[in-house]
Amino acid sequence: MKTKLIAAALVTAFALPVFAQTGAPAASAVQQVRQDNKEIRQDTKDIRADKAELARDRKELAVDRKQREIARHREEAAIKRGDTAAAEKFEARREAEQKEVREDKHDIAKDRADLHRDRMERRHDRRHRNHDAANTK
Repeated sequence: MKTKLIAAALVTAFALPVFAQTGAPAASAVQQVRQDNKEIRQDTKDIRADKAELARDRKELAVDRKQREIARHREEAAIKRGDTAAAEKFEARREAEQKEVREDKHDIAKDRADLHRDRMERRHDRRHRNHDAANTK
């Protein structure tokens, strides 16, 4: 009787850790899915912020282009009047506006690259989340 009791205790002692281990991966997979969802939400926020920054930079580019054209028209008008001092002043202003236009274009290119990178990260996170979710079943 004692041997049966000891044998049952040994089997139980070995069986409990095995059963506990089979439940642990499912719990960690659920935690991984939650972590992936958190990363996806963060990537979505980043994408939204990148889109807003891109829109701001495009508006700024439009304003700078308009100011550059105004300076160009004023420069041409000063040349027609024969006022070379004013024409040089407007030429300098136009060149400064052209520099700002180039900087704005550079900012837009960087913003588009950031947006693309964030979209790729989100796509990658979704793929991992879907893979982890399939493993929880």
